Amino acid sequence: MSHYLVPTLVMGREENKKMNMMLNSLFENPNSEEFRIPVDYKGLGLVDYPMIIKNPMDLGTIRKNLKANKYKYVEECINDIQLVWDNCKTYNKEDSWIYIQADKLEKYTKKVVKNHFPMINFPKPSKLKESSKAEAAQFEDIGGDDIGETIPYAEKIRLSNMVKSLTQEQLGQVVKIIQEEAPSAFKEIDRERYQIHLDNLDRDTFQKLIDFIEGLAKIESNEQATKRVKYNQ
Repeated sequence: MSHYLVPTLVMGREENKKMNMMLNSLFENPNSEEFRIPVDYKGLGLVDYPMIIKNPMDLGTIRKNLKANKYKYVEECINDIQLVWDNCKTYNKEDSWIYIQADKLEKYTKKVVKNHFPMINFPKPSKLKESSKAEAAQFEDIGGDDIGETIPYAEKIRLSNMVKSLTQEQLGQVVKIIQEEAPSAFKEIDRERYQIHLDNLDRDTFQKLIDFIEGLAKIESNEQATKRVKYNQ
């Protein structure tokens, strides 16, 4: 991302000491509690987290990396700290409490960096690039009303993984089914992003989605088999 720093300042003993002081300061900040360990997305039921956040990062991991001398440049460590805030702000809604915490910590981090490394200049942050609807569709296992038969967590994971292989057009068909069969499970965030709340899907709609996606896979498999037969003739 454009607001990440280009590595130029070599991480020497003195620089390492200052970075440790910075991290200690972040750990002591009461707003950082949720960012000190990796996100337990399985325990929290955030089945879509690995689909959206490709490079997870947390302050505890950064501290371990720093102790193990994995950063050759100061900016590499600062970029990882920035990644923690970016990941949070990418996954969560702008008005959520955790997004607000990350925003406060991002501003605090830049102040601390300036105190320890005044020679480092931060470029102006650019707005996170809007994802396509296919990329921005979030399949969440979040608390909701119990509708019909409870769907096992493993099956929700399975559906979430199946959705990854869909094209944008196919995903649009999935969304249409949900809007028609279980409108309470669909939430539009803005014109380019929406969420699917798996806990608000009833068993019949859930199974209909599974059957639909499996049907698409069979069609594609048959088409590939037909092409192979023609190729071998």
